Amino acid sequence: MNPIKLVYITGRGHSGSTLLALLISGHSQVISAGEVKMLNNPDPRHRLCSCHRLAPEQCPFWSQVEEQVQAQLGLPLRGLALMDQGDLATFARHNSVLFAAIAAVSGCAVIVDSSKSLPRLSRLLAAVDAEAISAVQVWPIHLHRGPLGLMNSVRKLGYSLRDSSDNYGRLFFRTRDCLASVPSLEVLYERLARHPRREVVRVMAWLGLPFEQQQLRWRLGVRRDVHGNAMRFGGSERIEPDDSWRWQLTLAQQCAVAVWTLPVRLRSPCLFRWMRWLMKPSGFAKASRTSDNLVP
Repeated sequence: MNPIKLVYITGRGHSGSTLLALLISGHSQVISAGEVKMLNNPDPRHRLCSCHRLAPEQCPFWSQVEEQVQAQLGLPLRGLALMDQGDLATFARHNSVLFAAIAAVSGCAVIVDSSKSLPRLSRLLAAVDAEAISAVQVWPIHLHRGPLGLMNSVRKLGYSLRDSSDNYGRLFFRTRDCLASVPSLEVLYERLARHPRREVVRVMAWLGLPFEQQQLRWRLGVRRDVHGNAMRFGGSERIEPDDSWRWQLTLAQQCAVAVWTLPVRLRSPCLFRWMRWLMKPSGFAKASRTSDNLVP
């Protein structure tokens, strides 16, 4: 049997992982499982699937996956070691069986896991290195979002701009270290939102799959994602960047975030160039003109 290709999206929350997963899984050979780490969350509200808005044990698709997992491991999905539970061998065994069940029920050998968690990705990579998982290939995508937009999003949730900026930097460098010796792809949220076709074509080329037009019609078809942004349940296919930071952050706050996140931007040319472009009045004018043409 050919190995399962696991496309793992890692990065900060509120960076567009749900959108990216939906666009990739619009391909006929791909299924997105959503945030796999949430399958054992005790609160069913955090485990709702995109296809039926039900907890996995009540969803027709996920209940079939659970049946196969139980047949192999004697455990329900909520009993799986998906983060730091158990030793590496147990983690590897549980995830290998889970991905095999998802592939068998869906008929797709390419699975998207948008858990974002760096510890989960590190453990998956360690399991592959130790040859504890032999039938799964991990393809990491490091999803970035510019600091101004991201800090504005977390500010609305009550988090400190300074603490969030510091965490932004720490996670960036930890992720870079984790992926230093692993083939991976960087995706910038702002580019994905402004040029979805171009970015999806680039992602699919990296995965070795042809782009399919239906991927941009991301509301069509059935999606199986567990957890994720509430956009999963909306009706519009419109894709456009969230530039609300421009009027919701004061000039002083924008300057402070720019300074606090400078170490990241100096080491990420795409973020440095993009943020410099965005802060130019001409860049904002261009973005405003193009945002009306983002419907796929």
